[in-house]
Amino acid sequence: MTEEEIKSLKEKFKQNDLYKESSSPYKDFQFEQFTANGEVLSGQHSRPDMIGGKEVLVIFNFNKDGLIHSENDMPAIEYPMHWEYWENGLIKKVVDAGGDTEEYWENGVPVRIEKNLSQREK
Repeated sequence: MTEEEIKSLKEKFKQNDLYKESSSPYKDFQFEQFTANGEVLSGQHSRPDMIGGKEVLVIFNFNKDGLIHSENDMPAIEYPMHWEYWENGLIKKVVDAGGDTEEYWENGVPVRIEKNLSQREK
């Protein structure tokens, strides 16, 4: 996929109402290849980030191509009370609020967001 095609897809994604509603602070990172010091990132890396006005440690997992990626059912991105599952640079599922919200994604956009799950289980 060319950079122009990716840019066009990302603009299309942003028009989706569920995409706008998503709790993922990293959804715009889809398709991005990550590097550091000229080297493609792979494996697990962490960095502090501001989430909801607080600094938290965020853990990222990358595949060998530098794309955000989950391995062995482990989240590709995680920080306290938030887990994201990605496949080769695209979000598949977001679990937020310690499991109270779940988002299901297909082809780069959310198709369903379920909230207040703890109240439904009662």
